[in-house]
Amino acid sequence: MLLYGFQCGSYVGTVRAKDDDGDLDRYFLRGRDVTESFAIDASTGVITLEENPDGSHWQYHLKAGAEDRLGHVTLVPVSVFFISGNPAYEPLVSVTQGDSGRRPAFPDCESYEDTHVMENVTAGSPVLTVVATDEDSWPSGALSYSLIHSFNTFAIQASSQRGHITTTRRLDRDEGDEEFMLTVVAKDSGSPPLQASCSFRVIVDDLNDNSPVFNQERYDQTLATDHNLALPVVRVAASDRDTGRNAHLTYHLEGHPNHLEFFYLEPITGVLTLKRHLHDAMANTKTFDMRVRAVDGGTPPLWSTAPITVRVVSSGELPPSVSTQHPRQPAIPENTTENTDVVVVCARSNLPKAPNVYFTLLNGDTPETNSDGTFALRQVPDHQEDLCGNNSGVSVFVATRNLDFETLQAYRLNVLMVNDRNARLEHQVVVDILDVNDNAPLLQAWDGSVQENSASTLITTIRAVDKDASPQYRQLRYSFDATAPHDVVSKFALKSNGELWSTRRLDREEQSQYRVPIRVTDGMPGHARVTIYWITVQDVNDVPPVFDRSLGVYEVQLPENRKVGKPTGIRLAVDDADLVNQFAFDIISGNEEGKFGIDAISRTLIVATPLDYDDPVNDRNFTLRIRVNDGANSPAETDVVVAVVNVNDQQPVFQRGNYSFEVTENTDCSVTLGQVSALDPDLPPSATQDLVYFLPPDEQTNFTIDAHSGHLSVKGCLDREAATDGIVILYPRATDEGGEGHDAEPTVVQVTILDLNDNYPHLVRPPQSYAKVMENLEPHMVEPVVVQLGDSDAPEHGCPCSLAFHSSTSDALRDKFNLTPLGRSRYRLSPAVVLDREQQKVYRLFFTARDRQGVAGTRRLTLEVGDENDSPMTDGTTTIRVYDYQGQFPSMVVGSVHVTDSDDHDRQDKTFQLEPSSGLEAATHFTVDLYTGDITMLRGTPAGTHTLTVTVHDSFRGEEAVGQAVISVVELTQEALAQSGSLRLANTSAAGMLQQTTPGATGTSLYERLRKQIASIHQVFEDEVDVFSLQDSPGQLGVDVQYSCRGSSFCSASRLNALLLRRRQQVSAALGVDVSLVDINACLYEATSPCGGHSCQHTLRPNLTRPLVISDVSASLVAVEVVRDYTCSCGPLEPPPSVCYPGFCFNEGVCRVRNNTLTCQCRDSINYGPRCELLTASFENTFAWYQPLTVCERSSLTIIFESHDKSGVLLYTGPTIPSPWPDYPRDFLYVILRDWVVETFLDLGTGTMNISVPVEANSFKAFQYILTWGEGGVTVEVVNCGINATRHANRKPCRKNVPLAMLTTSSSSPSHLLNAQGPLQVGGVASTVSFLQLADSYGWTLTPPSASPFSGCVLELRQNDHLYDLNATDFSKSAIQPCDVPRTSRVVLGRRSLIIILASLLSLLLLVVMIVCLVRRGINSLTHTDVDGDMVKETMGNTDLEGFGEKDETHFELKFLQATPDGHVVGDENERALPDVAQDACLRDTSAPLPQQVPEGLTIGNYIRESIVKVNHHQQQQELEDLRHYSVEGDEMSAASLSSLTSDPEFPGSSRSDMIFDCRTDWCQRFEKLAQIYRAQTKASEMSEDGPLSIQDKLSRSPSFLPPETTSDIKNEALHSPPSPAPSSPISSMGAGIRFSYVKSHPERPHVPVLVLKSIASESLTSGHRSKSNDCIQMSSHPLSEEAYAPLHSFTLKSSTKRVVPRSLPINQTQKLISSSTSSSSSLLYKHQLNAHTVSGSKHQPEATVTTISNLYTNPAQRSSTVTKPTHSIPDMPAQASKEPVVNGHLVSHSNPRQCSTKAAALTGLSGSNTCDSKKVTTSGKPVKGVETWC
Repeated sequence: MLLYGFQCGSYVGTVRAKDDDGDLDRYFLRGRDVTESFAIDASTGVITLEENPDGSHWQYHLKAGAEDRLGHVTLVPVSVFFISGNPAYEPLVSVTQGDSGRRPAFPDCESYEDTHVMENVTAGSPVLTVVATDEDSWPSGALSYSLIHSFNTFAIQASSQRGHITTTRRLDRDEGDEEFMLTVVAKDSGSPPLQASCSFRVIVDDLNDNSPVFNQERYDQTLATDHNLALPVVRVAASDRDTGRNAHLTYHLEGHPNHLEFFYLEPITGVLTLKRHLHDAMANTKTFDMRVRAVDGGTPPLWSTAPITVRVVSSGELPPSVSTQHPRQPAIPENTTENTDVVVVCARSNLPKAPNVYFTLLNGDTPETNSDGTFALRQVPDHQEDLCGNNSGVSVFVATRNLDFETLQAYRLNVLMVNDRNARLEHQVVVDILDVNDNAPLLQAWDGSVQENSASTLITTIRAVDKDASPQYRQLRYSFDATAPHDVVSKFALKSNGELWSTRRLDREEQSQYRVPIRVTDGMPGHARVTIYWITVQDVNDVPPVFDRSLGVYEVQLPENRKVGKPTGIRLAVDDADLVNQFAFDIISGNEEGKFGIDAISRTLIVATPLDYDDPVNDRNFTLRIRVNDGANSPAETDVVVAVVNVNDQQPVFQRGNYSFEVTENTDCSVTLGQVSALDPDLPPSATQDLVYFLPPDEQTNFTIDAHSGHLSVKGCLDREAATDGIVILYPRATDEGGEGHDAEPTVVQVTILDLNDNYPHLVRPPQSYAKVMENLEPHMVEPVVVQLGDSDAPEHGCPCSLAFHSSTSDALRDKFNLTPLGRSRYRLSPAVVLDREQQKVYRLFFTARDRQGVAGTRRLTLEVGDENDSPMTDGTTTIRVYDYQGQFPSMVVGSVHVTDSDDHDRQDKTFQLEPSSGLEAATHFTVDLYTGDITMLRGTPAGTHTLTVTVHDSFRGEEAVGQAVISVVELTQEALAQSGSLRLANTSAAGMLQQTTPGATGTSLYERLRKQIASIHQVFEDEVDVFSLQDSPGQLGVDVQYSCRGSSFCSASRLNALLLRRRQQVSAALGVDVSLVDINACLYEATSPCGGHSCQHTLRPNLTRPLVISDVSASLVAVEVVRDYTCSCGPLEPPPSVCYPGFCFNEGVCRVRNNTLTCQCRDSINYGPRCELLTASFENTFAWYQPLTVCERSSLTIIFESHDKSGVLLYTGPTIPSPWPDYPRDFLYVILRDWVVETFLDLGTGTMNISVPVEANSFKAFQYILTWGEGGVTVEVVNCGINATRHANRKPCRKNVPLAMLTTSSSSPSHLLNAQGPLQVGGVASTVSFLQLADSYGWTLTPPSASPFSGCVLELRQNDHLYDLNATDFSKSAIQPCDVPRTSRVVLGRRSLIIILASLLSLLLLVVMIVCLVRRGINSLTHTDVDGDMVKETMGNTDLEGFGEKDETHFELKFLQATPDGHVVGDENERALPDVAQDACLRDTSAPLPQQVPEGLTIGNYIRESIVKVNHHQQQQELEDLRHYSVEGDEMSAASLSSLTSDPEFPGSSRSDMIFDCRTDWCQRFEKLAQIYRAQTKASEMSEDGPLSIQDKLSRSPSFLPPETTSDIKNEALHSPPSPAPSSPISSMGAGIRFSYVKSHPERPHVPVLVLKSIASESLTSGHRSKSNDCIQMSSHPLSEEAYAPLHSFTLKSSTKRVVPRSLPINQTQKLISSSTSSSSSLLYKHQLNAHTVSGSKHQPEATVTTISNLYTNPAQRSSTVTKPTHSIPDMPAQASKEPVVNGHLVSHSNPRQCSTKAAALTGLSGSNTCDSKKVTTSGKPVKGVETWC
């Protein structure tokens, strides 16, 4: 203990003792040094000073002791040191000396000792406020506080020169938070800062927050009947983790009074004794149950209880007793190792015949009672067996090394002893822990300081912490470490008590810091510790300052306009070795006017007052004398020079304030008016002024000024009347410094324009030359119109003026109006007759106006006849079309009721009443305004057609009429908006598009004609075209149109825009309006892109708050306002979804959520991507269109391909037509394979480049092509191209780089964006103009070569992170299929071989034709009623029919079979028109393609191969479907007109003769003329054995084919025109699932029922799907070839048992099998369509595909009927159960028009995600040999 400033009664210290028994009695002092000087409080342990020491010595060594009530004593050494009261040596307050000598101090540091804080306080609770003082002034005296060690428990904050210590966490004594030694450091704000420290102890006071805890959960004891009353029965013990009074426990016994009267519990010790003798009768029968309660001394007290059970036994059943314990008071050092025996306990059982005693160590709940398992029991070691003799014993040993004297000084172990009678005894063993020196001292790092030039000074007192509890182990000794430098040992001294002193004066300029290594040890080997202390020598200002001319700036040139307070550039560099100095700068000369000042902080010269170089101030040159003083040493001086420089800081001034000039209008043209001049005040008048003159932009239209001379001129001629009063005011300006300086205030130039009489009078009144007079009034009752004339010329050339009817005015018009002069250039115009508005609404009157000099001209006056309600009203109809986006439109007015009325302004006389006959639904969803007739559609109105009947009452005329409103509500989907095309129509308006071109007609508006054109282009019905947005484009450029096409699904936007662009000129001509823009997307036009030269994405968004309502007289359109959003990035526009939604997975993939991420389950992992994108696609001389490329500034395109040929087109995107408008994008990308070289042609807008990369000639190798482009250039790489780099001139043959700079010679940077308009075409290029034309039109610097279509496999197509779905195309030549489908083998032949083969084929063909003709003539003359095709063709072309008066010269040539890949007829006079074969092609589907055989194109080669197949299969029947279709379906035949063959043009299909016609085998009524010429007269039975039988004979002679009754029925039915089958009675399935369904023809086309045969029995033999190019249905022609199905054309099938046709059956057996499976018959009048689906088990067949074309030529009505539902029931069909659903008597096997059967789709495993074209039927099976195409 350290004592300073001592006096009597001073506090010395406090000792504390802890007794687990709770019986601590008193504290006392012992020792040889104890005198009357010290006293201790017996109850608290506080030591105080009773008298001052006598001065003989200053150290006292005492011992403080503590004693309990039982006489147990413990002692602790106490040392007291008396320290002088000199503050310089106060050990608890260490001060760091500083320069100023005024350091901080803690005046109340002593009072902070033993600061108390209660445990469990929350974080932020106040602990103590410390106060330090500093005599320095502000700001050096500002203090900051910090803690040397916060223990992660405390924090200190400075406020008002005080330090507030708070807690940072909750304190808990039970967890070791008992006391803390804190050191607070106070630091001032001087330079360098001075500091002081104060150390004190913080004691955490206990809070009674712990209940007592018993050392056992329950106490069980046996008690003999003869137990001695003086002996204890059992001892209970509890502990409390609290301290002091809160841990003082008392024990209380509780229970039944009958039990309590036998026992006494000592409340302090917890010893239970017997106070009454027990009876022998109680033995083994009596049990005492009691509870003991332990209560602590807290307020309020806490308590806990434990049960006590005492069983009474006989005297022979005494519990065991302890015989001996060795040692009696066991004690072990804290560093005792494990497995060390501590004490042996011996016990006797007290049972004569059962000497065994069983020992158990009872572990308590506290460490003191062995809760952590520090001790355990085991057998007594052999060398100690003699200790117990004949008794049982056990050894207590150290089980785990948890001993720590500093934590726990003693353990109380409870050993339970039990004998064989279960009599028990608890024995407590107290094990004392002895302290050892096991903790090394710890030094706390500290940085001290000492002031330079000071004498020997105490720097700091070093203190180390030793955690050992015993004082003898904490005797620490300090010394310098052996590594200390010599200058440290010579300049510093370290005392044994830790005081560090300086021994001599130190000079900071010599050395500013010392490293002092300090060593401390407690005397134990290995316990020495070393810490580095840094001692800083604090500076004293003892060196004078010096200006450093080498580092500073002392001469500058300063512009005169430098602002006040800104630096001049003079920088003063002062050299001073001292750190502590206060520099003061002064300008002692040269600054008399105070122009400059000095910033002492930055040491720079600044401008103090404004400078002016010009007269009269003349601030030019300054030489200043500057002095610096550090306040302690001699000052330094230096000179600085500032030269002021003149700057342009004044405006030019015009020499005159105004100028005047005159000029004559229309005469003085392009003349010079005069000169204006100005001067620059910054320059002498004689100097060159360097001024630039100019006029404001709005004055430059008619005037110019010379920029250097100021001469003002007229541009062209002036018109006086265009100026106010003939005067023009100009404001010329001038700028100095060649136009880069200041502007002069403008001067005023007045130009007076002299007048010429060049204008004739005009009408001043009435305004806008418009007047109005009412109809049906007598002339004298009409208010006349006063016409006032005026003249724009000067008064000498103007009025008085005269007015007269123009000479061209008719007499009739002159008779209707009178013109009377009123004087002063005024005239009165009045009607001479009664006017009728219904006769003429507006009169346009022309007059001749003449001024005083006779200058005359024509003026027009518009006179409107006002309306009266004088015309009758009749019924009318209005049509309203509403496009309701997703049903979200609000309630709104969509149009108004229209009735026919010649009056225009009589609505106020009308009322409008909605009739109940309109229906409840109409009244629910629509309201009609009673007075205006406005029709309001309410929110939620369903889609469909709604008809409103409104009664209109004219109250003025007393008339009524009916107005009918037909409202078509179309629900517009999000997909329709996203997949919509756009165009712009010029020179029209949205309202004008609804006006009918012909009054009173329908279908003539521009809107309706546009829909028809779109439907024609995309081959859809007109009602499948939705033109849902008409918006007047900004700037009156026209109307922006947004439209979509829907079939089974929507056409893609790329297809809509591309096809419309190709037909743009034809559409413009048809509409009579210019289509000025297609695909309204600003991203494609780089010059005007909203993103400039950056990435750009275009999206569409509907504005649901503002639907567009466009109205005409009798039509209205409610359109969607489309907002175009542009995003300047290439990333995803929306974050990844977290919930599955329809359409997330493509191609029938199933969405799954895994780990909060959406995944797709696809058909396989080879052909499909992460979202089931089709990755692989086979291309065999075909092409497909895909989504256009995104405009990205750093982009890459990857295509992985495998080519079967050495050449082919990989992809193309760019223009397909010559430039349609000037700014159309020229950008394109064209990648081809040519002779095994991948060539890339690319134009980004500034030049065309060609990059070639050779690849290995390998048809079985996949190549990865990667194209990247951006600002850095263009890179083409073919990964692993297979070219040997060592043999190639280019060391990187697979990679080529081209910088963009080489493409342009201009200084502007080249374009790096690919703005390609149009789809991405893969595999080939759709028919377009030649590349030569495109290159010439767009200015390409290179012309790309043409190449053949690609033949091979595309394995992946990707742009950046977007993976293309190769099945997502709705415009392709043929169906898309994966690459694992086998392809047709090819043979490469040379030229000579080809010539030989062609010659052989031609010879063979001629021979076959001759044989066929001969055979057919012979057979037909006997058995078959048919004609030779060539003969019919020749006759139709050259024979006069219809009475030999009209000659039909139409030839049916084969050119209709010659078409381009996109379906256009070659050589047709309308080159861009699709042939009629393809005109009705269904829209295509994007269902996942499965392996299927792709049909080849429509070529003559296919036709020849078909003919050969027919010959090989003995197919002698030539089909003339084109004529027969015409005979049944009428004039819809589009291939050519056959009207000349019609028997009666007025009655199609009628016959004037009594001939019987069989349309299946002979000519029908429509071709009666041909029937008369060519009809066969032979019988069916007279036929050759080798020739084919007729249908009837085949049936009659094949009993195994059909049952007899069936055969007879067929014969009878074949002779008559068959009745049309009713749709409610479809034919039952044939065989293994042959289904017939009826499809509905379009309402606009003839109703032709077509029976569609869908065979499941033949699924294993056939493979059908619809081609993307012509929407045909393919099926196998072998083994069930056409002749196998020929009988099905004319006989009726009846359902029987299901049978599967075996693959190996021959044709005739197959016919028999099909025949035998039918049970009922129905005549098939018309050619049916066969849909055959292949099951998945089919095998690939490598044979070539055969495609027949003879069935393609059906008229549009028949083609449409094959894909639509019937509109009327067909009678005379027997009603049978159908497997197809029937609704309202109609079969609904097809879900909607132009869509395949739902069941048919189900057979293929596809559910139908459709695109533009009709649903294609795909199967999971493989293609088989021979595919026949049926349309």
